Amino acid sequence: MSVEHTGFREIFNFEHHLSSEGGFVIGPYQITVSKELIAGDFALSPRLVFGGAFDSSGFKNIVTEEPSSSGTWRITAAVAEHEGLHQASALMPDNPWVDGAYDLSVILSILTGRHVLVGNGTKPYMPVSAGQAVTSKNFFRTHPVIDWALLSDLREAGAGDAMEAVMLAMTNSNAGVKIAMGSAALDGLNTHWFSVADANRYTKEVKAKFKAAAQAFKAHLEAACVSQDLIDDMMPRLPGLANESALAKLTAFLKAAGMYPEDPDEEAPKRLKWLNVLRNSVAHSGSIRLDIAKCPEASLRIACAVALLLQDICRIYIAKYLLKIEDRGVDEAQQAVMTFFLDGKYNGQDILAEDYETYRQRLIDHYEEFGKDRKST
Repeated sequence: MSVEHTGFREIFNFEHHLSSEGGFVIGPYQITVSKELIAGDFALSPRLVFGGAFDSSGFKNIVTEEPSSSGTWRITAAVAEHEGLHQASALMPDNPWVDGAYDLSVILSILTGRHVLVGNGTKPYMPVSAGQAVTSKNFFRTHPVIDWALLSDLREAGAGDAMEAVMLAMTNSNAGVKIAMGSAALDGLNTHWFSVADANRYTKEVKAKFKAAAQAFKAHLEAACVSQDLIDDMMPRLPGLANESALAKLTAFLKAAGMYPEDPDEEAPKRLKWLNVLRNSVAHSGSIRLDIAKCPEASLRIACAVALLLQDICRIYIAKYLLKIEDRGVDEAQQAVMTFFLDGKYNGQDILAEDYETYRQRLIDHYEEFGKDRKST
């Protein structure tokens, strides 16, 4: 299917959740959804569907399971031609191969969790795989508000390259690739944020004291007749100790973004270290460590959760703090990250204690008995 009206560009794989013909404005762009483009065959993972039915004894809560779907690459909306689509990319202005249409594609991809492309006859360059939206289903139905002028702020915040990495993390099925790409995106965002935030505890005064102590340490080594070669190797590395650690920077970033408790208990830092341990293992050895928890199965569940958390953290920060989006779905995603650090649960699953089948059966049993609050313990 192609868009037959002139003056429009096709939008592929955009899950907008519109159930009737219409459209909306996002930034400077008018998006149109004709009746032929309302539904889309999107890639889906197996999922539980919570509903109900009446029988001879009355109403009963019923849970069914829908199978996975590979999805198809198809047109799901159209955008009216606009000069901004032809202009240089605001996210990556130094890249001559991308333009305003690219910016629109990336923003829609980040929000919906799917690989979206704008352009007539475009083909996917990433897998058409199941994704998790960071915005609510109502976001595009109720006239989404995004100030396109903020894209320059995204660029300054290092979000241009980070968003490409997040898209790779979202659309890849390999946990190691997800962790690597999600970590790269988070590093870029965190590094820039920390460079402008007033969060560095190593002030000029502290660094001056450290420098004086380092000189005293050098003199002590020389007095102890330590080899000059060793001293020359050791001393240039000392200044690096007078900087915040990667874990400290990440902690400050997550607190500022409302995704980590201000006053954590002793368990929250352990969960935060899971992210660092897995990021380092993938970066340095290309493998996922399976000794984080007491058994490899639990360690693998932690790795899978971290693979999703890394991209969620980036998308929440981009959506809420850079694009200034106000949406219930973004708020719920933010709370899900916070809950992971608070009690080790990710989307209701106790990562250490529950395998997926145990978690799944708990949801079913709870819903069939009580109805709502499916992820309750």
